[in-house]
Amino acid sequence: MLANSAESACQGPYPARIDDYREYLMNQQTLKQRLESVQAASKRLEEQLRPGFDRASVELKKVLQELGADLSEPRSMAEVVSQIRSRNPSLRAFALHLDAATYDLRKKLWWDANMMTAYVTDKAGKTYQADVRPRLAQARSRAEAEARKVMVQFRELTARRAGADEASTEDRPQN
Repeated sequence: MLANSAESACQGPYPARIDDYREYLMNQQTLKQRLESVQAASKRLEEQLRPGFDRASVELKKVLQELGADLSEPRSMAEVVSQIRSRNPSLRAFALHLDAATYDLRKKLWWDANMMTAYVTDKAGKTYQADVRPRLAQARSRAEAEARKVMVQFRELTARRAGADEASTEDRPQN
């Protein structure tokens, strides 16, 4: 009866035995470490992405203003859409304003994409010249050396065989 009362007193969120309690504490510490590492990774990711989001936000505001939205004070999305519709009564007017509003942004994105492509191509070329090309040349020279060695062995074998064939034909009686 006493054992049951002791067990019931220890029940709850904490384990009853010391070993179980140690395991519980280790699990808590592991969870805390994992949570801290996830929070640190999240913070690093936010720090890397924040400048891009800020630039995109600025560009979006420029485009919306050129389409006719007044963003001087916070407005709901419905108000912004109604302002754009009032400035652009037809689809043609909207398309023209949208083309004009996004022209600079499109050119900037095109330029950035071309520069990024040139940068990546340059880095790939340098990596090829520094790392890949010497390895390929080394592998080629090894393969050629092995091929030469095999050809020499092949010639030796064919010469031996030809010599053995001549010897066997000399040993045979002729009719």
